[in-house]
Parts: sequence; structure tokens; C-alpha cells
Amino acid sequence: MDLTATIDEALRLHRQGRLRDAFERYQAILAEHPEHAPAAHYAGVVLLQSGDASNAIDLIRQAITIDPGPAEPWANLAQALTAIGRPEAAVNALKEAAARSPQQAEIWSNLAVAELELRRFGDAEASARKAVAIDARHAPAWFNLALVLEPQGRILEALDAASRAAALEPDEIARAGLVAQLQEDLGRFAAARKTIDAALARRPTAAALHSQQARVLERMGDLPAAARSLETVLRLQADNGPALSQLLFLRKQLGDWHDLPELQNRFRAGVAAGWPWLTPFSLLSDPATRAQQRLAAEHWSAHFAASPDAAGPRATIAEGRLRIGYLSSDYYEHPTAVLTAGLFEHHDRSRFEIVGYSTGPNDGSALRSRVAAAFGRFVDAAAWSPEELAARIRADGIDILVDLKGHTAGAPTAALALRPAPIQAHYLGYPGTLGAGYVDYLIGDPIVTPLAHAPDYRETLVQLPWSYQVNDRARAAAAAPPHEALGLAADAVVLCCFNSTWKLNPEVFDAWARILLARPAALLWLLARGDNDAATGNLRREMAARGVDPARLVFATHRPRADYLALYEHADLFLDTWPYNAHTTASDALWMGCPVVTWCGETFAGRVGASLLTAVGLPELVTSGVDAYVDLAVDLAGNVAARAKYRERLIGPGRASPLFDVVRATKALEVAYARMALDYRNRVRAPIRIEPADL
Repeated sequence: MDLTATIDEALRLHRQGRLRDAFERYQAILAEHPEHAPAAHYAGVVLLQSGDASNAIDLIRQAITIDPGPAEPWANLAQALTAIGRPEAAVNALKEAAARSPQQAEIWSNLAVAELELRRFGDAEASARKAVAIDARHAPAWFNLALVLEPQGRILEALDAASRAAALEPDEIARAGLVAQLQEDLGRFAAARKTIDAALARRPTAAALHSQQARVLERMGDLPAAARSLETVLRLQADNGPALSQLLFLRKQLGDWHDLPELQNRFRAGVAAGWPWLTPFSLLSDPATRAQQRLAAEHWSAHFAASPDAAGPRATIAEGRLRIGYLSSDYYEHPTAVLTAGLFEHHDRSRFEIVGYSTGPNDGSALRSRVAAAFGRFVDAAAWSPEELAARIRADGIDILVDLKGHTAGAPTAALALRPAPIQAHYLGYPGTLGAGYVDYLIGDPIVTPLAHAPDYRETLVQLPWSYQVNDRARAAAAAPPHEALGLAADAVVLCCFNSTWKLNPEVFDAWARILLARPAALLWLLARGDNDAATGNLRREMAARGVDPARLVFATHRPRADYLALYEHADLFLDTWPYNAHTTASDALWMGCPVVTWCGETFAGRVGASLLTAVGLPELVTSGVDAYVDLAVDLAGNVAARAKYRERLIGPGRASPLFDVVRATKALEVAYARMALDYRNRVRAPIRIEPADL
């Protein structure tokens, strides 16, 4: 064998991308010359490029053992170690490479990335700055420096570094994308849009840039333009799960239903086919079975599965006082905080230690302060990594971790997946299964989660008595303005639904049109976003297409909570939506004395209205289908006396009902937590049903 010719041929084939042929040449050299370090090294590189990182490591290590001097094998070893999830070892390998070639900017730049993965910000910044000091025109180093600075909250510095990277490599879409993201973080939406537009002029088929453009446009309030950007993404990448999910959601936010069935069918087909990152939340407000919702949730949760060597929770739960951790990003002016503030305040501190973990914003509101003060300890973890948060929960000795977010925006799912607590439960924030093996229990009630539905939930079911929804009694309403100030005719029957626009759909509007046509004196009062005028126009057109004068639709804008509650003084009847019912909005209406008409569907999200009405003592307002729903609404819209009777019952006995008894609701949860702990100690897990007699 002519060794020089053979290695040259192998390298030539390798550069041409003929990996199999190159590997065979390298193997031939090693068969005759097992101490040939370059052949072992580059054979390992071929395996790494082919996706076989584990065997690549063996060959590259073989090369290093033969000749530990060159930097390149150490750098490639780091890539292979990163590929198999060993960041610490990758950092050590890159340090060896840097020691051998200290003036190579690329090595220091890569070391910064590896150190960043371990959240060693100081080391990562020093490595990135070393790289740019060696070569100020090394764009990846500036880019990586920006990535190091961003999670430290040093956004302006990060923007400067990212802008340098983009100027050096203007055709690299990731550079422009990071600049736009940082501008967005600073609230400079117009600048971010300009950056993305300039990048798209260079790379008009870059789907990632169109996706980012959609997000910026949405934050600027231009939802129709955001939808058009997402349409472009889907033309470029038909199976782009995030784009399809968001376009479907925007269509519903806008009341633009022209292709809604097509998008819904496409979404369900994508779930069945296993497309990645189809958000399961979208499916809750679309026609879907519980089985389809479970499959979507399982696909989503699988992205967060913990690595096999992740630290798990301790194996036992001690007798005595239980430590309960509530995990959420919604401890601010948000419906979850509105519902749960009283729960946190009423826990029995002699039997339970209550810790709150917040991963969301601090809006400085009175509700934020109230919720934070209600916990024995409150941990603001908004800027923490999932690993840091999980480590803190584990160190705090939490026995039962209660997730209040589910698959909604800003959810700390990655921390939950690290299994920081022996028992992990989901409650309140997401009406469906999380589809995750790392969540043990779903807390519901006999109506929203009957045991007959258990096969469609990954979690073991817990049924609270009455309703699963806990309600705070500190619901203070402002004085109601006169009818005329709200755009309401003084003699009209006011049918309302203050649900978000994304819960509306053609089937709901079909039913509402039937009600309005049957009751000409009625008007329909809906909620509009101040920045979403397109939705009001679309919804008026939809109602006109059903033969109803669009002037009979009146829109209230968002307002402070006390002012919003006051609106119900003028509402005669609340019309529920499906397949996603009113949740907090429905209990708001009932608290304020406004009766709610609903029908009980097949999914958790579509059974909440039935749960609330049963708990408040008005099961007769729960219907079994659309026709019965329309008939009941028509009857009540024409019956002043019946509506007055319902309002009197709700303001009196209704407020004293189990639905608004936060003390009993808290005790029910505490009994459930104690049962979970007992079952854990006994190594069993079975459905838990709490009866009124247990309290």
C-alpha cells in the first residue's frame, strides 16, 4: 500500500462528501497501520458526520492516544461528546484543544458555546472574548458572545455583539434572527421588523425568518399580517408544526374562519403522523376526541423527556408535614392567580408547608403581591434554567409538586420533566392530559374527568367533590356604568359571552344566530381586544351571513378586573362556547349573578361549564346538545321572571355554594395530597375520589 497516496485519496473522497468510500480507505490504512493517528481521527469524523457519535468517540480517542499533540482531534472529540449529551467532557476536550492551539479563534468560540450549555456564564464570556480578541472578524465568536450575554439580561451588550456578527456574515440568517430577537426583547418591534425584512430580502425562502416575522407582527398587534407570514412558512415547510399551530390559533383570534376546517383537518392529520411541535393547546378549542388530545400531548411532552442520567427525586416521603410546591408562570394579573389566591392563603400550615415557584413576570400588581405573600416561601425563578429550578425544588425537599400551567405559553415543562419531586400533579391551568410519564396525577372532578374517561388520560385521575375549580371570594366589582355608556339599548335583552375570541367558531355562531333570530329584542355582547379590530369586523360579517343584523353585536373592550366584573350587572344571560367552555369567565358570571347556559361535551375543556353549574346548584342550565342549548337560551331570553329568579339565587345561595367555598375546596385538595403521599409510601397508585364526608 502506498500510504501517502491512500490517505490523500481518502481525504479527497471525504472532502467530496463520499463518506462511505472515505471510511473504507481510512479503515484499510488502519488495518495495515493501526498506529496511524490521522486515519483513526478522520474515520471518527466520518462516523460523527454520519450520526454515529458513540463509535466516533472511540476512533477519535484512539487517534489522541496515538498522538495527543494536534488540536483538531480534541476539537472534534468535543463535537462528538456534545452529540451524546456530555457537555462537561466536551468542555474538557475543548480546553485541551485550546491549550494546543491557543491562537485559533474557532476553538475558543466553540468552548464558549460548551460552557454556556453548562451555564458557566463567566467562563463562556471569557472564552468568547478571547476568540474575538484573536480575530475580530470571526463572526461566530461575536454571535456566541451575544448568546452568552443574553441569558444574563445584558441585552444591549448582546445586541451589539449580534449586530457585529450580522455585519460580518449578512447572509447567515441566524445572525439577523438573533439581532431581531434582541430588538424584540428590548421592545423595539419596528426595528426588529426592519431587520427581518432586510434579511428576507437576501433570503426570501428562509422559513425561520418568516416565522420570526410573524411573531414580531403579532406583538405589534398586526394579526392579519402575522397570519400571512405564517401562511408563507407553511408554503415553504408544509409540516412546520409551530407555524400550523399558531396560524390556526390566529385564525380563531381573528374570527377569520374561511379555511378553518382545512387547517383543523391538517392539524389532526399532523398529530396522527407525529409532526413535531404541534401545540396540544390548539386542539382543545377544535373538534377533537380525548384520544386525539392525548396523542398530541404525548408528542409534545416527549420533547421534554429527561435524560437517563438526570437526577431523580428522593425515594421516600416522610410522615408528618407535607411540603407542597406550586409551579407556575402565572403569578400576576392572570386567571390562574385570580382563582388560586384564596387557596394559597387557606392551606393548613400545621399540616402543609406551601412553596410557590414563579417562572413568569412580576407585573407589580396587588394580586402578585397577595399571591407571593400567601406562600410560606416564594421563589422568583423567572430567569432560571430548568436545571436550576429543578435543583432548587429538589433541595427544598418538595414532596408534591403541583404544576398549574400545563401546555400553555411560558410553561416550565422542562423543569417538570427533570422529576424534581417524588409526586408530580397537574391542576387547573390546562384542561386536559399532559401526556407525560413524569406527571403522576391530574386533578379534576366527577364531571370534567369521569373515571370512564380514564383511558384517555396519561395521569391517574383525582376527583375533587363538587367542582375541580377553586374560586377566590375576593371578587370585588366596580360600580356599573349605565347601559348607554356601554353601547347597550336600555330595553334590550343582553346575551353575553366574554370569552376570548379564540373560543368562538362557526358552530357556536350558528347556534347564537338561531337564538338571536328567535328573540329579535336580544343583542349579543362580546369581548374585543383593543388591538384586534379585524376580529370585530369578521365576527359581524359572520353574523350577517347567518341572517342577523350585525348591529346586534356589541363589543366591550378589555378593562381592569373590577370594571370587567361590573359589566355582568347589565348581562341577562351568559351563552357558553364549545368545544372549549368558559372557565374563569363562567365563574365570574355566576359570582356576579348572571346565569350561564352550557352543554356538556366529551372533553375536559367542554365539560367545565357543567361542573361549575352543578357545583353552584343550577344543573338544570346544563344541556345535552346544541338543540337543547338553543331551546333553553331562547326560553330564558324571553322569560324575565326566570332570569330574575336565577340572579337572586346566584347572588344569595349561589355565593354560599361549594363552587365559591374556598375553605372546603382547600381542604379537599389537602385530603387529596395526603392520599397521594400515603399511596406513594405504600407503592401504589390508584384513582383518588374525595367525597364531602372526607372533609
